[in-house]
Amino acid sequence: MRRNWTLGSLLCVILHAFSTTLPAQEEDRPTAVAGNDRVESIIRSFTPRGALQDDSQPTPPEIAAKQFRLRDGLELDLVAGEPAISQPLFLSWDSRGRMWVVQYRQYQYPAGLKVVRFDQYLRAVFDRVPQPPPMGTPGADRLTVFEDTDGDGRYDQSKDVLTGLNIATSVQVGPKGIWVLNPPYLLHYPDKDHDDVPDGDPEVHLSGFGLQDTHSVANSLTWGPDGWLYGANGSTTAGTISSQVTKGVRFQGQCIWRYHPETKVFEIFAEGGGNTFSLEIDSKGRVFSGTNGGSKRGYHYPQGSYADKNWGKHGPLTNPYAFGYFNGMGFEGDARRFAQAFAIYEGGLFPESMDGTIVAPNSLHNLVWNSSRIRDGSTYRTVDRENLVETDDRWFRPVYCGVGPDGAIYLADWYDTRLSHLSPVDNWHKESGRIYRLHPAGTRPRYEEGDLRTLPNETLVAKFDHPNKWVRRRAALELGWRGDSDVLNLLEDRLEQAGSLEALWAIHLMGELTRDRAVSWLEHSNADIRRWVVRLLGDRHEGVPEMISMTEQESDVQVRCQLASTAARVDAVTAMGILDQLARHEEDLRDPHLPLLCWWALEAHAEDWSAVANLLSDDTFWDTPLARQSLLSRLMQRYAASGLPTDLKHCDQLIALAPTAQAREILLTGLNKAFQGRSMPELPDRLADALETYLQSRGSDAAVLALRSGQPGAVESAIKLLGDSTTELGIRIEVARTLGELREDRAVPALVRLATGRDTSEPALQRVAITALASYDQPNIADQLIGSFYSRISAEHGLRDAACRTLASRKAWAGRLLDELTEWRLKPSEVPEDVVQLLRTYEDAELADRVRQVFGEPSKVSAGEKIAEIHRLTELLDHSSGDPKRGRESFQKKCAVCHQLFGEGKSIGPPLDGYERGSLKFWLPGIVDPSLEIREGFQSFKALTDDGRVLTGMIADRNPNTVVLRTADDQTVTLARDRLEALEPMKTSLMPENLLGELSDQQLRDLFAYLMLGYRR
Repeated sequence: MRRNWTLGSLLCVILHAFSTTLPAQEEDRPTAVAGNDRVESIIRSFTPRGALQDDSQPTPPEIAAKQFRLRDGLELDLVAGEPAISQPLFLSWDSRGRMWVVQYRQYQYPAGLKVVRFDQYLRAVFDRVPQPPPMGTPGADRLTVFEDTDGDGRYDQSKDVLTGLNIATSVQVGPKGIWVLNPPYLLHYPDKDHDDVPDGDPEVHLSGFGLQDTHSVANSLTWGPDGWLYGANGSTTAGTISSQVTKGVRFQGQCIWRYHPETKVFEIFAEGGGNTFSLEIDSKGRVFSGTNGGSKRGYHYPQGSYADKNWGKHGPLTNPYAFGYFNGMGFEGDARRFAQAFAIYEGGLFPESMDGTIVAPNSLHNLVWNSSRIRDGSTYRTVDRENLVETDDRWFRPVYCGVGPDGAIYLADWYDTRLSHLSPVDNWHKESGRIYRLHPAGTRPRYEEGDLRTLPNETLVAKFDHPNKWVRRRAALELGWRGDSDVLNLLEDRLEQAGSLEALWAIHLMGELTRDRAVSWLEHSNADIRRWVVRLLGDRHEGVPEMISMTEQESDVQVRCQLASTAARVDAVTAMGILDQLARHEEDLRDPHLPLLCWWALEAHAEDWSAVANLLSDDTFWDTPLARQSLLSRLMQRYAASGLPTDLKHCDQLIALAPTAQAREILLTGLNKAFQGRSMPELPDRLADALETYLQSRGSDAAVLALRSGQPGAVESAIKLLGDSTTELGIRIEVARTLGELREDRAVPALVRLATGRDTSEPALQRVAITALASYDQPNIADQLIGSFYSRISAEHGLRDAACRTLASRKAWAGRLLDELTEWRLKPSEVPEDVVQLLRTYEDAELADRVRQVFGEPSKVSAGEKIAEIHRLTELLDHSSGDPKRGRESFQKKCAVCHQLFGEGKSIGPPLDGYERGSLKFWLPGIVDPSLEIREGFQSFKALTDDGRVLTGMIADRNPNTVVLRTADDQTVTLARDRLEALEPMKTSLMPENLLGELSDQQLRDLFAYLMLGYRR
């Protein structure tokens, strides 16, 4: 139905329409958007409630708190609200149990900066980098601390500790002062006497976090149990991070990162994930975050791992040889998107059934989810439970949740009818914001542990038995920061007798995790102790031989995962020993995480050839399922993909080490993957001989590899296979696709015969041949395709659409396609929308004029006309009913070609199940003007090759050598980067604007009855 996700902003059209009338700009607002009442009123009149600001009024905090619907047995208290706070974004607690609140009042734009332009993703490009506070222009952000002075469980005093901050997202109090994440900086305000008055200006510890999209900046600063400061980074900002020690660590988009305050080391802990604006480290030290994507509650991040990204918008992974990635945790439940905030309940106040469950507020749908967290091998899956909180107050925007020192669940409510960040107009409701506390009915949560900084060592150790994770962890941190070795024996006893992780963390923070202690505890009966000792040794880049011996006997899969992660961080000899033993655990082959973690560990040491060769010198390693199915092929692919002479030599050496013909075949599959979309270079002799032997033994099965390697006679053999109907269809399809990728001119006649249906009756093969012909520039190809347009290239199976795409991909051929249209042999309505879009991209004046003659001018419907159409459709549909059975038929014709709903349809555009399907104000804006905000992951790109070919599609994958486009007919095209002259995002959606124009009023009623099926209106 719609290829983009929009909550209704007509921003781009509106700003364009009124750009000539906008007044002069205030200094700290974007140049093109400030202070125009006419613009803002149009935005308000058009956009749906729940997206941008509307005319409703906020409900007073005390009244709003009484309007929530809660799960049975729960109570909700108002902790704070306006005017004491506004726009609360993040909460944390210090060792006195005081609550620190980040008020994100400066959002959406940093003070003192000007927007030079917005890019295609509405990310701002500013005129300069701001100076760190207190230099530069002061911002409106502030940190406020709340205190319960009489111990009755209510915060009765508050004070502003820091003001003038400028895009401050989170705060943590440490042993020597206050840490503030204020992108692009991580700041430390010294406060040795803890009087909440900084002793001086802040020290910049990190710089380089991106500011392009302030709903997606570095966020969620959190003390890890290991003494590092952890943080998340959102999806649409990049970073080049430097500290006193670490220089220029670059990333694009989402990741979990960490910084060590003492060593000054910064590193990416794990990369990828959703739009990570939350971070949770559970009681066992495992790292999680929420996500704004649908069909999942969040991500679990093993150390050093990679997770999925939007490759087009957010760029590739930092490791070009990752060759794989994790997805979010498996999911069962409500598929609506935006479980961005995320906490794991381990507070000890709620009934035991709540322990370890996920609390996930949803600011888009004004509710709070609760999900069980269930082990799935080394990771987890989630199953939704009954919602904790619901409300009809669309101003309720929970942007943070966490578990406080009193065991209650705290919710920071942004409280604004506006949610969408897409509009640059700064009309946020700056005066509102609330903090709520959720707890079991009949309880009054209170913090009763006192000031942990002043408690005796023995008392702090006793806190390790506290039911609240926060208390246990903070006690361990205070002991570690205190560094008093007098408590060491007590901590050792707690670790050895009770398996206390807090004791281990405190010993580590004190600098007392000696090699001897670590080696001894590698054999501890508690798997979490073993896992963390392995991790802490890895953080010191200290490999010990005992890690290898423990791997052989290790019974816990999460420990084995950490061994793989640590293998990437220690010396190559120890790493290879660990990997050798991990490969013997055949039960891990189907684990969601472990095989890739092993690959990433091996890849981390790929440049140490002697260590790799030593691992491979044991023939039994080659025969392990992990090596055969996950490691060997990737290792060959990694060396081949780099293309360096030394690495091609390693490819040759791998062949020499391979003990069997089967092992060599596995390696050669990796060689083939390395050269997808491009030809192989000249190979070393031994590798070339092995390849030739393999090709001779496999015959037609190896035709694609023979083509890529340039084997003598490979092209002739491949062409013969194309015309042989007895050859397996899948082989013929891959051969046709590969011939196109390699631009082998001798294949053109055979491809033409297939494309025109003379040598095949298989639509799948015919379509691939049509697509492959786009790689060639012979003029007669267009004539041959058009000659069969109305006979053997039928409209069925998408064949004629594929032919239109091939013809439109070259300027000369596009002219021939336009001939068919101007001569009325082909109707404009028979040309796919993506082809029309591609034709409009040509800059040749004559061709552009012909396109306008056939298809008309691009839509220039005014904002007012679009608003009027929305009102018309709203009046038609708002108080009428239709037949969903008939509506399903319209959906299949109009929408299912791109979108899935109720399990039907294609996945070219976003699936529709997870949205506010019961709201016309959700549906209508995106249908009337589909190009306003294209859902991330579904942005179309235009690629121009060095021989003049033009293609459009979404980026399905990218690496240093190739880009894979997924076209509008759900086919993939692999393009070699060295043949690409340009690759740029397109500003318009592939979805046609007048999609509903051909439907009668009753058909419209029926269609929306189906789209909104299951929702009350």
